[in-house]
Amino acid sequence: MMKFACKDIGMDCDFVATGASKEEVMQKAMAHGGVTHADAMKNMTQEQMAQFGKQLEASIRTA
Repeated sequence: MMKFACKDIGMDCDFVATGASKEEVMQKAMAHGGVTHADAMKNMTQEQMAQFGKQLEASIRTA
């Protein structure tokens, strides 16, 4: 079981995603971000979004 929390990357948010794989957790986290953090994400450049994705993926841990 894998886990990610928005707090892991410094967000003031209580969201936690869990899943059987990093890919599953990443999908859940990106879906959450696209809704809950849409304002912050829409202002990101492609480069910032790529860096954010790498940071998110690196923050996914074994639960």
